[in-house]
Amino acid sequence: MTKIGFFSDVHGNLEALQAILKRLDQESCDLLVCLGDIVGYGANPSECVQIIRERDIPCVMGNHDEYATSLMTPAIARLRAEVLQSIEWTQKQLNMDDLKWLAELPLRLQLGDDMIALHSSFARGRWSYCMDEDTFAANFERQECQLAFCGHSHSPLIGIEMPGHGPFVDFIRPYTLPDDHKVMVNVGSCGQPRDRDPRACACLFEVEKRHLELVREPYDIETAQNKIYMARLPDKFGLRLAVGK
Repeated sequence: MTKIGFFSDVHGNLEALQAILKRLDQESCDLLVCLGDIVGYGANPSECVQIIRERDIPCVMGNHDEYATSLMTPAIARLRAEVLQSIEWTQKQLNMDDLKWLAELPLRLQLGDDMIALHSSFARGRWSYCMDEDTFAANFERQECQLAFCGHSHSPLIGIEMPGHGPFVDFIRPYTLPDDHKVMVNVGSCGQPRDRDPRACACLFEVEKRHLELVREPYDIETAQNKIYMARLPDKFGLRLAVGK
């Protein structure tokens, strides 16, 4: 039985990453996949990149990974001031080899005959979201594979295309995924959850059984917060960790 552990949006949160990887190891996953945004917001971008690299975990590029390697792109100019501050600080913490590695991450990973991993969505726009019925519908208009996994919105959701109707969208609970409709699974965030549950988040998928479940893992939030404050990053990036929003 092949079990895949999906996690996303680490955002430089070393404590959350260590906790979720320990949990996924305990679950005896055959493969771990990171769905992007290893860096940004948090105070340990270099350490998080090193863990992903040392463990040779397949990873796709997230928007913050791209921002950290391309500060002169038009998208950067549109970022909020506090996000730009985080990106500029993050870039200074990474060596050239890690920046090159981030810049060369693929946008998509083919994981099976009809299963793809990506950070955002198949909808138009480089960094579109899957976060409600409208955005899942836009995704399904361009999703060609039967099953896909994404992150980006920081909320764990499942969307199932229902031809002739709007998509079915729900919070992730134990599911046996259908194989006769397109499915998009948003695995939530490891390092900065925004679904009002502050615990680190990941998904387990048993390929042959098509069984999906969400896992949550507590971690040392106070230490992660204090590192953000000590680095003089915006306080809001630390405060939100305790409330999961």
